[in-house]
Amino acid sequence: MSRDPNLLLNGLRRYLGCDDALTSVIPLSTGHSNETYRLAGINRILRMPPSKEGLLPPYDMAAQHAVLSAMAGYEQGPPVPRVYELCNDAAVIGDPFFIMDDLPGEAFEYVTPDWLKVAPAALPDRMCAQWIGAVTAVHRMPVRRMPAAPRSVVEEAQHWLDVAVSAEAPRALIAVLEDLVAHPPPLSGSATPIHGDPKHGNCLWDQQGRLLALLDWEMAGVGEPLLDLGYIMQFYDQGDAALASAGYELPGWWSKARTIDVWQQATGRTVIALHRYEAIQVAKVAAIIALGAHLFRTGRAPDPRFAAWATVIPGYVQLAARCAADELASY
Repeated sequence: MSRDPNLLLNGLRRYLGCDDALTSVIPLSTGHSNETYRLAGINRILRMPPSKEGLLPPYDMAAQHAVLSAMAGYEQGPPVPRVYELCNDAAVIGDPFFIMDDLPGEAFEYVTPDWLKVAPAALPDRMCAQWIGAVTAVHRMPVRRMPAAPRSVVEEAQHWLDVAVSAEAPRALIAVLEDLVAHPPPLSGSATPIHGDPKHGNCLWDQQGRLLALLDWEMAGVGEPLLDLGYIMQFYDQGDAALASAGYELPGWWSKARTIDVWQQATGRTVIALHRYEAIQVAKVAAIIALGAHLFRTGRAPDPRFAAWATVIPGYVQLAARCAADELASY
């Protein structure tokens, strides 16, 4: 991290007027996306833009605060952290920020927690029900209650095409995105609120398998909800190593077919051309990874993790091409 926790601590103490109640600022996730810090002593979380060049600009703290506020205020919505102060004055601690609840849970994505490994199959089943239930709750939310900009499927694909081009991504990835822009999948109906990054790694759990919050709303908007379902589908298709590291290998974890069936029942929509929606989302991930590798290669971001990202780009490009061509097994 490049930010000085002591400068954050002193600035926040003055701004919040909490003096010694705020004991320290602890980095939780820093570097290339929205940065997250624990505010020890007051049970809060601080969210800020990345301190160096990031991967998902623009970093609009006010927009994220508004989305979380809207979700918290929608009784039938997914669980989210309660949000508090929003500060757009960069002079306070160096950038705009907002503050939200610090919930005592655990998120996992690459390694299955020990408590989940030994759980009976009924627990992963309940967790999947809560996760997909939270995502479909977003899709059922009235559009008027979602304070985020609309983006069509073509605009979504074009955005990631622009990112891929700027990152000098492999020509094969650019070709997939060009095809998706020129031949977008059909719509399932009118636009709905969408999360944009609804992976299970953005779920916060307690050790009884209760979903405490759906996190990371920076890509939320109004659009085709099949984009969210397509994003979820990619995790079933990334290979045995990916599946075995994140809970998908467990008895009780939902299959593709069950996930799709529950989504259709919950939304009242029919899944159509899901392979093309998955292709957009795999290509999105590939474009983000390519941008990270490009930033490192050009010296604009020193994060050594970005250097390793170049090695995984071909796998994502191949998967995106397979999805776009409908070469995967039937859903």
